[in-house]
Amino acid sequence: MDPPHRRETRPFPELPPEITIQIFEATARDSRQGARAISLVCSWARSIALPYLFATIVHRSKPSFSTTLSSGERRSQLPSRPSGPLRWGHLVRNLWTESTGVSASAVDEDLFRACPNLENLALMSSSLRAVSQAIRERQAASRGLEDRTTSSTAPGQPFLRGLKSVTLITHTFRYDWHFLVGTQLQDGSQVLHNITHLRILDMKISAFCPHNLLPNLTHLAVPYLDLGNNFEQDVLRLPAGVLEHPSLQMIVLTVAEEAWLTNPWYQIARYPGKDTTSPKETFRTLVQWARQRDDRVHVVLSPRQHVQPWQEWADGARGGVSLWEAAAEARARDAHGEGLPPSFPKARAR
Repeated sequence: MDPPHRRETRPFPELPPEITIQIFEATARDSRQGARAISLVCSWARSIALPYLFATIVHRSKPSFSTTLSSGERRSQLPSRPSGPLRWGHLVRNLWTESTGVSASAVDEDLFRACPNLENLALMSSSLRAVSQAIRERQAASRGLEDRTTSSTAPGQPFLRGLKSVTLITHTFRYDWHFLVGTQLQDGSQVLHNITHLRILDMKISAFCPHNLLPNLTHLAVPYLDLGNNFEQDVLRLPAGVLEHPSLQMIVLTVAEEAWLTNPWYQIARYPGKDTTSPKETFRTLVQWARQRDDRVHVVLSPRQHVQPWQEWADGARGGVSLWEAAAEARARDAHGEGLPPSFPKARAR
């Protein structure tokens, strides 16, 4: 009986070290799977892959206690604290953290202290206080106090100095931000003055937008329907003072594709003289209507159907098309509503 067929393995070709390094870097940069594979080759290859492997992290924890505690069901075994090694936190540039439960604040503090070089941060509004605490602890450490928990920053890079983009996963209130107002970093700059990009994913409960606290804000994204917009009123509702912000260059109104197709409030059947039989044409009407109010206003389908907000965020952070790029590209190509079905689902009539 013939022996089972075995996959033939070939040794890696002998190449100059500089070419091998370039190949490994290109592979690690191309995908997380590639970075993971390169990190398993050897220790020096791992050092090449780690910055790409840990550049973008999504942490979505579950409560450390059962949400059905009163029912007598057994305690949840899902950990609330991040299970990954925090010693690689200095490599993280993009972080989505969505912590829930009684230990959420402690989880966020651990993460922020471990990730001093963040540039793009998505968090719940209740976690803004943890950001402030992490900054204050770093300041205390820099004044000579013993710092046992935080990782070292890159040379010449003050703690969180690179933070430019913030995504709020939940609605926010003015109170959430007062912890950060006036908070200075080690180089003397104010953390809120460094923010240039802000997206708020949910404004159903509170329509507060902290744009007046961000003097250098250039890009703002808010959910269209949460602001109470109604075509019958023929008025574009935005947070008060947004259009008067001196540095704002782009305002993106996001529309969840799933809601656009199934929620009648997103449709403009009562808007006279307009085609409301096609999701695409209806959406294009909305885009034109919004742009007439202000040329800086863009309308984008986001998140797309069957895509979770964190997945869309992570894709953009890992080199895909960002929300801002999608808005600019749709206008440049006149591609608004691309991918929408030819007709509304039958459920629309319910």
